[in-house]
Amino acid sequence: MRKIGTVIAGLAAMVGSAISAPASAQIFFFPPEHEGQPVTGAEPGLFTPALVGGQPADIRANLIWNLRSSLNVAALNCQFWPSIMSVDNYNAILTHHADELNAAYEGLKTYFRRTAGRRWQSAMDEYTTSMYQSYIRVGSQRSFCTAAAETARDALARPKGQLHLTAQTRMRQMRNSLVSYADATMPYHQAVPLPPMLWLDSRCWRNSNYNRRRC
Repeated sequence: MRKIGTVIAGLAAMVGSAISAPASAQIFFFPPEHEGQPVTGAEPGLFTPALVGGQPADIRANLIWNLRSSLNVAALNCQFWPSIMSVDNYNAILTHHADELNAAYEGLKTYFRRTAGRRWQSAMDEYTTSMYQSYIRVGSQRSFCTAAAETARDALARPKGQLHLTAQTRMRQMRNSLVSYADATMPYHQAVPLPPMLWLDSRCWRNSNYNRRRC
């Protein structure tokens, strides 16, 4: 009996130490893989809305600004997961890559001035609003935040002037992450098996015992 008590005490100590340890901040047991091939920004279906008739400089500016937009959405919508530091990383990217981001914004202004004439400002506002909205998906919030965290860390690791490399290598991943996923332990849209309900009719019971032959 004393031996059993010693074992129980040992298990209790192990459980206590596990509870006192810092909890893991993982959202997924098995994070889905969203990686894809590098992009130029001109691939059909990559961005919504598409930049119609863009020249190489326009396409590059749009690619960088889409990266910024996606990380801005992550900063707003991923705060339920504090450990990925979505707000802090986004603000750090704005500072670290300020010159390249400003050049991308000016590049988009040049495109809309050329293609929309006098209404370029309203056309650009409509375009960028739709751009932001394209990164909001309720059913894929966790997977999107996972991809955004990886992308933000990649961007901060780049020297100034190389944000476009993060955009080229990560935007396919950001777009793929907008597909709805669930944890691999409970595949998306898979029905959860439930046991059949028992009949509650009085003929099914004999005192407190359930009579399966009758029901």
